[in-house]
Amino acid sequence: MSIIHVQQIRSQLLTLFDGLVDVSDYGTRPVEERDTVFLTRSLAAFSLMTAADIKPDRAAACVTDGGQDNGIDAIYYDDFEKVLYLAQAKWKHDGKGSIERGDAQKFIQGINDIINARFDRFNDKVSRRASEISAALFSANTRIMILLAYTGQDPLAEEVERDFQDLLREMNDPSDVVQLRVLRQGNLHSVIASGTLGAPINLDVVLHNWGQIREPYEAYFGHVYVSEVASWWDKHHPRLFSPNLRVFLGLTEINQSIVETLEKTPENFWYYNNGVTALCGSIKKKPIGGNTHDSGVFECTDVRIVNGAQTVGAIALAHAKHAETVVTATVMVRFISLEKCPEGFAVQVTRATNTQNRIERRDFVSLDPEQERLRTELQLEGIDYCYKAGDSPRNRESGFDLTEGTIALACAYSDIAYAMQAKREISKLWEDITKAPYKSLFNSGLSSLRFWRLVQVHRRIDGELKSQQDMREGRGAMVPVHGNRFVARQVFQHLDLRDLDNPAADLNGILGSIPDLTARTVDLTVTGTNELYPDSYIASTFKNLSKCRKIEEYVEKGWHEGDADVPTLF
Repeated sequence: MSIIHVQQIRSQLLTLFDGLVDVSDYGTRPVEERDTVFLTRSLAAFSLMTAADIKPDRAAACVTDGGQDNGIDAIYYDDFEKVLYLAQAKWKHDGKGSIERGDAQKFIQGINDIINARFDRFNDKVSRRASEISAALFSANTRIMILLAYTGQDPLAEEVERDFQDLLREMNDPSDVVQLRVLRQGNLHSVIASGTLGAPINLDVVLHNWGQIREPYEAYFGHVYVSEVASWWDKHHPRLFSPNLRVFLGLTEINQSIVETLEKTPENFWYYNNGVTALCGSIKKKPIGGNTHDSGVFECTDVRIVNGAQTVGAIALAHAKHAETVVTATVMVRFISLEKCPEGFAVQVTRATNTQNRIERRDFVSLDPEQERLRTELQLEGIDYCYKAGDSPRNRESGFDLTEGTIALACAYSDIAYAMQAKREISKLWEDITKAPYKSLFNSGLSSLRFWRLVQVHRRIDGELKSQQDMREGRGAMVPVHGNRFVARQVFQHLDLRDLDNPAADLNGILGSIPDLTARTVDLTVTGTNELYPDSYIASTFKNLSKCRKIEEYVEKGWHEGDADVPTLF
């Protein structure tokens, strides 16, 4: 059946991309070569269509295959979901085999060159989109999806699989920002055969301990095994989610805790999680299972998840890594039928389920009397300090909030781990107001004057980092962005801030020394990062504590070798 499947995939690609995929560079080549190139490029575009849920014309415009493509056949950046897609495709007429190791290694090198903004190593198709790709690389929220598409039946060879896993381990340390998705013949044919491209998502869902709401609008709810939820993601992401609320943010602090719960205590997952809300065109219970509410199979048409994207995404990640561990876990899911609902009800449900108040770690900071002390003392000096969620200073020139203040304190602290935590997950610094790290930053020994001055110093450093970014390009320009907390910490350590509690201290003198210190620190940091981790993903590097410690050693050595006679804070 392999050849038949390949022919069916070929037919679909011709239907979708004939006249859209450019093969003009093969105008004088034999027909067989032109045909293979068209199918390869169309397959790359098709992989983007299925993974990113975009139209054929847009996918075709993303094809970069050609001379000097560096192994990357298509690139697409979803600015809404903050996902950078990098695809390689291989058309195999006989439907056998997979990706050759040489092609895989070329692709991996191309990925490394892209994430380090080495656009001079690519053809014009890539270079013309340098600004778009750079926007993705400079965003701290960008995730990367690596797509491998081929018409062979075989899974990736062991060596090829290992090469990609090595890449993922390097780029995903300390957090998962890069994913690999393999689309081989079976996956491709399944998408085409099921007619799911652009079609409504229909699911047969098994609800356990289910219940029903009849009035005023029909809805069903119950427990669903996470393995079933993971299959929804695998087959239908990202179309499964409401178009304006479908963003999965990757392994954020909250999503990491969801994954950890599934891995460590799957039996408690239902109790800890708020569940998932989905809207459907209609819901019908099938006869199987009878009238018992222990379990039932429900036919749900035109399904869209409107709340719980993070839960579903985290479930998919956990299931992919530890399917055998999470097998017993269930999650609450409710399906609301729109069959008899008034116009606009779907929008109201979507908005309401995503704007309900939530208690977060920073909210508990308001229980600390030291915060009110600092606010009161600063207020007497005309400084507006806002530490409660929802409050913001009326004038930034004479005010700041908890987040900005915490970052300044963390970067000025003696232990680099605090600055890195501020970069990676700042809310961890507020996790427990009774102990470190919170108490190390906010305590009775912190004067309001010192607090405000540290914020002012950090603002000046931040401003200089923006200037350094504008003066540099490529990988060097990414360091002041993704390494902003690291560099700020280095500058703080070379400022004499011991007298900041004294109202007569010369703050202007300190601020005046920051431009030169920042420029020198950025130079050393760029050089150190390039020497120690030349192919690392900069966004991940400056969230990795062990790597940052090594880069800091390099920077300090550079200061000493440069005879930089500057004092240290601690």
